[in-house]
Amino acid sequence: MTVADGSQTRLAYVLETTPGIIPATPEWQTLRYVSETLALNKQTDIPDEITGSRDVTDIVDVGRSVGGGINTLLSYGTFDDLLAGLFCNDWDNDVLINGRAAKTFAFEKTFDLGASKAYDRYLGVRMNSLELGFQARQSVTANWSVMGLDVADPDAAIVAGATYLPATTTPVLNTALNIGSLIIGGVAASPKLQSASITINNNIYQNDILGSYAPDSHGLGRFEVSGSVTALFANVDLYRAIIDHGDLSIALNIGAAANSKYTLTLEKIKGMNGNPQVAGNNRAVLLTMPFQAKYGPGIGGSMKIQRNVA
Repeated sequence: MTVADGSQTRLAYVLETTPGIIPATPEWQTLRYVSETLALNKQTDIPDEITGSRDVTDIVDVGRSVGGGINTLLSYGTFDDLLAGLFCNDWDNDVLINGRAAKTFAFEKTFDLGASKAYDRYLGVRMNSLELGFQARQSVTANWSVMGLDVADPDAAIVAGATYLPATTTPVLNTALNIGSLIIGGVAASPKLQSASITINNNIYQNDILGSYAPDSHGLGRFEVSGSVTALFANVDLYRAIIDHGDLSIALNIGAAANSKYTLTLEKIKGMNGNPQVAGNNRAVLLTMPFQAKYGPGIGGSMKIQRNVA
């Protein structure tokens, strides 16, 4: 008997027209990923009944939903569909700004069992959050969190008429060679950063109703962008901005080739805390500043991504 191998497991997605319904003859897009935890979340109830025997009388299956994460490495063009789902908007002239248009996906895992295959499908999936991680001299991480409505029964065959687009082949982006610029505006001298993170959260919530085994729908919460930067302490400019609670901004240009780059813009952020810290001998003094973004009138939202940047 062949045991499924992780390195031969395909993860693919397709945009749904109706939440929870896989389109007819779907064109699945194969996704590049590092690991995943997409899962059926069963909800059970153990009745607190007393019969005198001390036994559990029943285990009731009362509901289910989909949740989990997909851990990836950032590369150009690979996640543009998922970014549009996360931002609840469409790309407009290569610009994406957070909006209110709900998008759902179906995800499919294909397990190779040698003589046969097994297909596991997740329906009505919303991109709930994304954490981008930038660490000096490392690849850029992009870790997604999702919420979904339901799962299909495991299948031994593809969806009728389905086709599969190959995964992208653009290079994985890294923080040593692929950051064209990373500027913190609002201070006299943009600090030199050792690390940074940006977390985008839709705060999606689940709507449950009587008579429904799976969630009836999902609702959109507040679009929140937060993160953290860790800088070498070379002057007091950033520290003073934190104390004064002044408006700051972040602009990041990243990519490996001309016209295959992104620019990420947070027009208005606040440094929420932070001060110089001495960790010990033989190391630099660092200042770590957690931040929160707010609406930027110049971009018309909390965050903007531009692609196809020269």
